[in-house]
Amino acid sequence: MKARILGTAQDGGIPHLGCQCDACTTARNDRSKQRFTTSLKVFDEDKGVNYLFDATPDIRFQVEDTYIDGIFLGHGELGTITGLLYLGKESINANMVPVYCTPSVKEFLKDNYAFRLLIDRNNIVVNDIAENGPVEMMGLTVTPVGVVHRYVPTDTHAFMIETENTKLLYMTDIDYWTEEAIERVEEADIALIDGTFWSEEEIDRYERVPHPPIQESLEKLDGADTEIYFTHLNHTNPVLDPDSEERQQVEDAGFHIAEEGVELEL
Repeated sequence: MKARILGTAQDGGIPHLGCQCDACTTARNDRSKQRFTTSLKVFDEDKGVNYLFDATPDIRFQVEDTYIDGIFLGHGELGTITGLLYLGKESINANMVPVYCTPSVKEFLKDNYAFRLLIDRNNIVVNDIAENGPVEMMGLTVTPVGVVHRYVPTDTHAFMIETENTKLLYMTDIDYWTEEAIERVEEADIALIDGTFWSEEEIDRYERVPHPPIQESLEKLDGADTEIYFTHLNHTNPVLDPDSEERQQVEDAGFHIAEEGVELEL
């Protein structure tokens, strides 16, 4: 079993719509600098097992094969659910792809016409999962973990993904660190965590879209015996530049910046 990082950007991707900053301008001119929205694939090629965490707006670039054993949704925002629309008749017209989410996310999908059509046409089958209730898959156990997130129409969850050998925490979108969240990172062997911003001064509306700054996370998670990758990176984040002082600080502290295509052994 392996995990492949499919995307590492905040919901708006890089380049960000309408932005002329250096990172976005460079990404428009050089496709190798583009970053897709945060997503993860967990798979076993020998057994033909293939799970997706987050169905992003970039799904058609991220997923090469159309056979998916299940899609896990952490909440109901742009970067998590929009990709489901590509399972409809306008695209691959999928047949009963299992979607796993909490009851509030399920109700959100049912109450929105475009997503309800996917259910009515049997493109997807939505399965309720309860907070802290493990879901047993083929060689895999997935446990939703509630996290703090500003108001959206649904609750928000991270996922602890377990094989016989490894625990991988997928905690990519939170407002701030709680003791429970830190404990979950320390419990995991590998963790993909929220690295949206480097600092609170990065944008002028931080209080409206709070995320734990990487500066703070480096301090709070110092000493954790966990292989930690920062993902969900905003287009303003200086760690996007591999030659920046901020990237150097991250790497000197023993942490990693997530890169698309990286595979992690589970």
